[in-house]
Amino acid sequence: MGLKADDCATAAICVCCHDSIDNGSKLSRDERRQLMDRAIVLTVIQIARLGLVVPA
Repeated sequence: MGLKADDCATAAICVCCHDSIDNGSKLSRDERRQLMDRAIVLTVIQIARLGLVVPA
């Protein structure tokens, strides 16, 4: 069983992007990690801008 990420490390991405990052045979492990990290940061920025989360 895989390790579950903290709820704060959620990325709002489409099914195709999720599949590419999780199962992407065309991407290296480092490339997949970099894409997921970027998606997580962009998601946090967006929800902060919407006022759904307040920075501590």
